[in-house]
Amino acid sequence: MEQKNKLKIFVSYAHEDEAHVGNFEKYLSPLLNDGSIDFWYDRKIRAGESLQNKIDVNLDNADIVCLLISAESLSSNACIQERETALGLNRKKGITVIPIILSECGWLDCKEISSLLALPTDGKPISSFPSIDKAWKNVYNKFKTVIEYQRTIKSIENTGDFLNFLNDAESLTKASAHKEAVALTDIFIYPELMKFDDLGEHERKIDSQKLIESLPDNQRVLISGENQSGKTTLCKIIFMFLRRQGFIPVYVSGKNDNYKGLMRNRISGAFKKQYENISADEIDERKIIPILDDFHLARNKEKHIESLSSYGCCVLTVDDISSLNFRDEFILKSFSQFSIREFSPSLRNQLIEKWVTLTDRDGYGGNKMYVRIDGVSELVDTSLGKVIGDGIMPAYPFFILSIITIHENFKPLEEITSQGYCYQALIYIYLRKSGVANDEIDTYINFLTEFSFFFFESGKSELSGNDFDSFMKSYLEKYNFPVELDILMRNLQET
Repeated sequence: MEQKNKLKIFVSYAHEDEAHVGNFEKYLSPLLNDGSIDFWYDRKIRAGESLQNKIDVNLDNADIVCLLISAESLSSNACIQERETALGLNRKKGITVIPIILSECGWLDCKEISSLLALPTDGKPISSFPSIDKAWKNVYNKFKTVIEYQRTIKSIENTGDFLNFLNDAESLTKASAHKEAVALTDIFIYPELMKFDDLGEHERKIDSQKLIESLPDNQRVLISGENQSGKTTLCKIIFMFLRRQGFIPVYVSGKNDNYKGLMRNRISGAFKKQYENISADEIDERKIIPILDDFHLARNKEKHIESLSSYGCCVLTVDDISSLNFRDEFILKSFSQFSIREFSPSLRNQLIEKWVTLTDRDGYGGNKMYVRIDGVSELVDTSLGKVIGDGIMPAYPFFILSIITIHENFKPLEEITSQGYCYQALIYIYLRKSGVANDEIDTYINFLTEFSFFFFESGKSELSGNDFDSFMKSYLEKYNFPVELDILMRNLQET
């Protein structure tokens, strides 16, 4: 078996119990021999190596930590420290912690241990079995089941379509003048958040990276943000972080159907689309972390939140916390509440530097690059209106990068008077990149304008083929249509 697929086992024990470690390793021989596991304890440290450093590194990298419990280990400062670290990693990274009861002791009075499923069966001590072989065979059988489950979890992969979604920069994917395809990770900068207290008042600023890295310790998180503030992007970054930590995040959006139906069914359906060759029913719910985007669109919010209680952690995004209007005021208090802040000058400069230095070419940089960054920073500040006040547009990444993109494609930069101009300019840029001639652009813009109004007037979230036919009939009665419909639709899809 490849090294990367091996499960790393860390054994914490008191040195008085070292003989038990040898027995444990001996009875795990089938799993060691077939390459399923890598078994580590401190006697594996070679002469000259740093004792504590090797212990810390192997503990931090472990997939499973086995706590060999006896009166000696319960009174050992080193074992207590290793146990606390392991339980912290269990909360932070989802690693498995298994107590193995060696002898009669007061382990049931240690809440952090007694809350875990202990081996042998029902926490019966190894020493109380009629034979040592029966005791360790019991441990082996149960441990093998854990290994098989953990190997399944470790081998889980996301579907190709969902991986594309996670790293999709959406409207900015093709917007760079110097890089053919921009990925989300190429341009992402962690935004600042404002944390709210229990009364809904601003408490303090917090780096979103620190919040994300506190998951899932921060059990229930509610993040608010305006349109285009980056809520969905933050959901994607949270998903990728949790996945690296060994958890099973599930992304759910309410944009298309306002969270209709049972939340458990929504999560199960999303799981099926996001993960390959496994169903949500096969996963321990404590590993699953729902990420619910645009939760403000849900109609039965309180009912949905009640159904999330079986999950150890969840993340919700909404447009405005104050608009949720929960009848039960304690629901909101059960969440840590944050809002996405506009980018500060420092974050704007970091984002601008990332964008300006995007390129598919080698050796593209130097002093001229930094002069250009300074010039673009000044341009963005002026365009956002930040030089003279709060600005005509919020300083969120979408608008900052749209301004730069518009400048790269329209020189000199036309005056930006509204957020809507950013959207229209991006449409223009993408149409040109799809090969639409300049003299045909107005036809496309007019078509999109009329179609958008028709869509809005319909009051629907999705139009049928008959709806589109109805629109085309009325459109052709009003306007000449010099572009073939098939060509227009293909270019719009590419755009």
